[in-house]
Amino acid sequence: MEIQEDQIIVGTMFRNQLRWFVTDKTLWRLDYRKYYDDLYAKYQKKGRSLVEFVREIGSFGEFCQSRFRIPLLDKSTAAEFFEKIMLSAADTAELAYLYMRAEESQKSALLPLLYVNFDTKALYSLLPKEDRLEAYVPDGWKGLRQNFAMMIPLKDRYWAEP
Repeated sequence: MEIQEDQIIVGTMFRNQLRWFVTDKTLWRLDYRKYYDDLYAKYQKKGRSLVEFVREIGSFGEFCQSRFRIPLLDKSTAAEFFEKIMLSAADTAELAYLYMRAEESQKSALLPLLYVNFDTKALYSLLPKEDRLEAYVPDGWKGLRQNFAMMIPLKDRYWAEP
């Protein structure tokens, strides 16, 4: 497995099962409607029209195509989403091997930056503030910029010393 520069490692908890994925971070804006509306508000602030916005960004339906036509990623759509990104799955042993073999200067790129717990309806982000993934969680969810390492079972903390 090779991790590309624009990819992040994401831990997910779904039905009491932890899974790791290596994906583009944009897939993890859980509520695409909130994100789409936020983008449109930014266009309006710049004095740009809805026509210009749709021409550049697309309709909401077109926008959702970038995430397999799943506008809201929550417990009810997680299984379908995981099916679509299964080729991006990584197991703990594989990530531990990559981390162990990495140069010291490369290890930070192999740390998980996002943890999405579908069971407790919470997203925890260590991404830079400008990414704001925690702002795009479904209603009723918590979106937090917080270290989540202690929430990961010890056996799955591939970056920790044994």
